[in-house]
Amino acid sequence: MKSLTEADFEQFKKSNRSVELIQRQYEFLVHGTSLQKEIKAATLGDGIQKLNPETETAALENFHKQKERISWIKFVPASGAASRMFAPFFTFQQAKEIPNFDFEGYCNSEEGSSIKTFFNELKRLPFFFSAYAKIVQDSSISIDTDIDFFTTFVSTVLDEKGLAYPNLPKALIPFFVDEQGIQWTAFEAQLLESIHLGDKHQATPIHLTIDKEYRSLFETAEANFRTKLTPEQQTQISVEYSYQHPLTDTPYLNENNEWMRDEEGKIAFRKGGHGALLENLNRLDADLIWIKNIDNVLLNQDNAEGEKWMKILAGYLLMVQEQTFMYLTKLETLKSKANFNEIITFIQTYFDPSYQLDESGKMSNEILYDYLHRPLRICGMIPNEGAKGGGPFWEKDARGKSLQIIEGVELDPENKDHQKEINKSSHFNPVMMVCGITSHKGEKFSLYDFRDDKRFMVSGKTLGASKIKILEWPGLWNGGMAAWNTLFIDLPSDTFHPVKTIADLIR
Repeated sequence: MKSLTEADFEQFKKSNRSVELIQRQYEFLVHGTSLQKEIKAATLGDGIQKLNPETETAALENFHKQKERISWIKFVPASGAASRMFAPFFTFQQAKEIPNFDFEGYCNSEEGSSIKTFFNELKRLPFFFSAYAKIVQDSSISIDTDIDFFTTFVSTVLDEKGLAYPNLPKALIPFFVDEQGIQWTAFEAQLLESIHLGDKHQATPIHLTIDKEYRSLFETAEANFRTKLTPEQQTQISVEYSYQHPLTDTPYLNENNEWMRDEEGKIAFRKGGHGALLENLNRLDADLIWIKNIDNVLLNQDNAEGEKWMKILAGYLLMVQEQTFMYLTKLETLKSKANFNEIITFIQTYFDPSYQLDESGKMSNEILYDYLHRPLRICGMIPNEGAKGGGPFWEKDARGKSLQIIEGVELDPENKDHQKEINKSSHFNPVMMVCGITSHKGEKFSLYDFRDDKRFMVSGKTLGASKIKILEWPGLWNGGMAAWNTLFIDLPSDTFHPVKTIADLIR
């Protein structure tokens, strides 16, 4: 490991960092991501289930029947910055500084095609009237043409003296305008969803991971949200916040495999990706947890289909979990006298169709107990209509084979077998997930026991003029949940509404 100094060891000691972990992370960074070996695409009917209408109805009824006895939390990673959403506006601002800039020509170019859409559909952006009000209030602004107005609009949205939206978390950007012209942020839409998932007395508690510096902004937005609620919506709302733990930050290297250091010469660290949130998830106290990205939500009635499927997935998980718990209890009490064939059939039905009991080594009842005694998750997947890469796959493992969500960086583009399976893949990463994190005895699992630490991710980035190599923990729903029991369910495409850029807000 390159040149650690006495000062470095002192830095680690003061910050309670493990030297052994830093050494492992250095090796990870030098040698790169551990690529997957034998994989097979999970497709409809082979790893991805499509529930029939009868099962959908039964799962929904089961959710409503059991929701009172279960403790629930909705977990929403919400620390993402909004800056990337506004990339088309930033690109336009740079382009218009070029001498002899031609607005119409730019709009008809490939780079400027989205600006043409914005120019024609500007009033459909949910924050149009906020920006318009700012422009009208500023008497120093002179506007003669529609192009002048558009240029001023873009500046107002981006600039510090205007709305400065790129400086906010994505969660706090206005995503919607209702029939009364009232704006709602993605955060507020998530809160409304929590109300709809709960009952008339208590909304489903929601836990958001955020950047510490934005805590007061979220609390202000939460207070503002409560003033918008109708009397029918007034209910007890529980909102929790947490931050990525500083000790989950990871070191990074330059292209010569040397430590990147800060201005004081100390080894520099950066956030370790969404896999670092396993720490936050592990601290939650609930039986079942929904996980949903901050931007994958609509407003009120438009969100009804997504909410319905969250309930269906939860009800279905409870059905599978009930059988799992029954078999675990039998294995515990009957041991070698339990009906192994019945349990093997259950495993083949839900988790691994080709599962065979390996009777070498441990006792059969212990092998089956170990297979079932772990967290359970159901991931909602939608058909992939764009570029293919990471997503749902079968992977060979010590238990036989298991369903995994694999990131593109973990796949080998040079491997012909990998490329063949990638081309076969049919679905995206999960758009929503429900997780059962307690055992048949009601005890919470330690989620770190079920992470594959080898599935860290290394990628190249630029920092100023420097090329750097960064390290991310095994992704939260990738290697972070590698040893969970997993089911993939096909969902309708109208449950998926990601907002990558502000163009996605023109609905």
